[in-house]
Amino acid sequence: MKHKPTDQPLSRRNLLKAGAGAAGVAALLGTGVASATAQVTKKASHKDAGYQESPNGGKRCGTCRQFRPPSSCVTVESPISENGWCRLYAGKG
Repeated sequence: MKHKPTDQPLSRRNLLKAGAGAAGVAALLGTGVASATAQVTKKASHKDAGYQESPNGGKRCGTCRQFRPPSSCVTVESPISENGWCRLYAGKG
């Protein structure tokens, strides 16, 4: 396989530009992974969310957007009762 010469000569400026671009991409990817991990691991405790095992009027975990059957929640630590409620309640539509 023959090596084709590039249009631009190899220079310190071109190497620095390529290095800066690669470092920028690496930093962005690292930040995205770190923030995704942080979002997954940070859930409110039952106490901090004001979680209770009974509904609050017509509001209950089973009708919340964040509830994941059978006993999980996106924002509050498990276990969660379908008939429970907390201050982070977000009704479906």
